[in-house]
Amino acid sequence: MKRTVMLLYHTSLEREQLQSRLAAFSFLELDCQKLDGKRTVEYALPVICFARDLPRALLLKQHILCPSLLLFCPQSLIGMCSLLEDDHCRTRSLSCSTASLQHALLSLTDGNEPGSVREQPVLLTRREQQVLSLMLSGQDMASIARSLGVKRSTVVAHKKHLFLKSGVHTTSQLVVWAMLKQVCTQ
Repeated sequence: MKRTVMLLYHTSLEREQLQSRLAAFSFLELDCQKLDGKRTVEYALPVICFARDLPRALLLKQHILCPSLLLFCPQSLIGMCSLLEDDHCRTRSLSCSTASLQHALLSLTDGNEPGSVREQPVLLTRREQQVLSLMLSGQDMASIARSLGVKRSTVVAHKKHLFLKSGVHTTSQLVVWAMLKQVCTQ
């Protein structure tokens, strides 16, 4: 049984790359459409598109209203782009394994993926929120320690707890995670 999806693209080269990557999946029928502008668009079909950077991925996620969305992104950004995943959105690199892509495509077109991504609320202590807020403002560990009146090692410990709670591994990922999840509302 063929499953129809909307393939959105910016350039003909991008369309050809996506079509080439999806050609192996005979159960897909692609309805291709060129993206135009930053306006919000609603689609009745599941949507597949490519985002060359994190801001573009975020814009696509916010402005494409559809039952489900598969965002392809460069391999170098998959860690950051995966922070956008939720019940409605999946991310993959164009070079992901065939099995991983098939799983994503089937869940995209079925709409009832078992064990889909369920966000657990992240509970941060008051001090972790303060440290994260100061990190978002661009301060380094020494400045944060001075601002809070604690030792640098204490700030490092809070940062480690933030890594564990958020599931990210680098400071830049932590900052992006906080901004995407709107953890610090100050």
